[in-house]
Amino acid sequence: MDLPVEVIQHIFSFLSACEIVRLRQVPKKFWDITHNSALWKYIYANSRFLLPPGPYSWQSTQYLERTVVQSELVSKTWTSQPLKELSHTLTSWKQMQHISWTVVFGRWCIYLREKTIQCHDIDTDTHYPLYDGTAHPEFRFMAGTATSTNSKQVYLLLDDCYYPHELIKLLEFRVDNDCFSVPEIIDWAHIGSQSFDMWPSTADFHGSTPFLIVRCYNPCVVFDLHTRCFYRTLAPNSPSNPGIDSQTRPILKLPRYWYKTFSQVVLTRTHVIAIQMSRCSSDMPHVLVQAFVVPKLAIPLDRTVVGELRLTHQVAIPTDFPTFSLLRNSTVDPVTGSVNIRLLHITTTIQNVVGHRNMLCLDLTLPKPVSTTDVLEISVRSQHLFESGSTFVRYTASGDGYARGLLVTNQGPPSFRDTSARKFSIDASGEECTIAISDSCPIDLPGISDDVAFDGATGRVHYFQVANYVNQVVTVALA
Repeated sequence: MDLPVEVIQHIFSFLSACEIVRLRQVPKKFWDITHNSALWKYIYANSRFLLPPGPYSWQSTQYLERTVVQSELVSKTWTSQPLKELSHTLTSWKQMQHISWTVVFGRWCIYLREKTIQCHDIDTDTHYPLYDGTAHPEFRFMAGTATSTNSKQVYLLLDDCYYPHELIKLLEFRVDNDCFSVPEIIDWAHIGSQSFDMWPSTADFHGSTPFLIVRCYNPCVVFDLHTRCFYRTLAPNSPSNPGIDSQTRPILKLPRYWYKTFSQVVLTRTHVIAIQMSRCSSDMPHVLVQAFVVPKLAIPLDRTVVGELRLTHQVAIPTDFPTFSLLRNSTVDPVTGSVNIRLLHITTTIQNVVGHRNMLCLDLTLPKPVSTTDVLEISVRSQHLFESGSTFVRYTASGDGYARGLLVTNQGPPSFRDTSARKFSIDASGEECTIAISDSCPIDLPGISDDVAFDGATGRVHYFQVANYVNQVVTVALA
């Protein structure tokens, strides 16, 4: 007696994506079941591989299948096989004085040619214009991405080349059916004359959060994709920042001389995490980690007003030259109501002029607030992953606890391309974090980190170079 389709589909849900595809070689009934959209949505949602955010209703069954199968194939050989350059794709344009480029969603290379922002679809090798900027002064752009239940979005922030970080335009593109929409210009004039520094998003997805980073340095400014409003944080040295005012809320002991050197912002589903790195005259370096939320009753009715995020949690951590990124997104404890956020924490120490990088998994536990005025202390737990003498690190983290990347080491000066790399993958989905690392292999890459981007889901690395007075972005498939 034949089993019902629902039972067979349930059995198939325990198989890997590649095993499901192989079942299409047998009876037609299996062929129909293995193309079922509900099955692939379940496989995608429960996959233990690095994937972009999803599944969403606008993502086709073909997209879900292709993406999860590709990531599974990459995962099988990522750290077990030697590093190989399998194929190359080239994006070229005439050399310009002001260079802007980025790769979004691992597929589209966006670059500035003269005063027109162009897009190169790496998969189909097609080029088309995105935005005509001839009406503007000399400009460059920075990019950010987001993925929502409705579509993928790409944000381009245009600023003046001669007045660095002076915002010209903030553009929003929706990516539907692999095509970019006509850009929507987001009103930003009410933000004021402060500088902007939205970071390129080629290193990770930043896709399942409701915010877009517009400015990292104090005050941090974010754009709420749901309310379409801008919000800012309070600077750590601001008298009105309740976490720093020791007379009213002496919950945090900071070093006596607190000098900010740089800032980072990590976006999560529940909080905006602002991280301030500071050096002190007598103490070791610290970072101040602060968690902010949008006050539910403080959403600006007037969209021309910049709202203020509310500080809820914070902690000071002694560390040296760190970078932080989201590794596992916010999870809420059903019993205590506390929120756990897991970060990938990379520190750099200099020994004999050589940089050594320590990779750690950092768990931040944010207790459930008891009022809207208290600022609670964040509980921190760290797990050591790996120590490397690499020059720089490029990786992709999905927010579900999975990451894949490259540890790149340059043997000579930055201008030389005497580089080698080790592939690594991280599984931080469970209680303990684990890392797998391949052997070191030579690879032809620039020795400057800003010229290299990486997409872990596809196993592609993208790097910038100039050849015969022509700008080029080279895309190399490593898996």
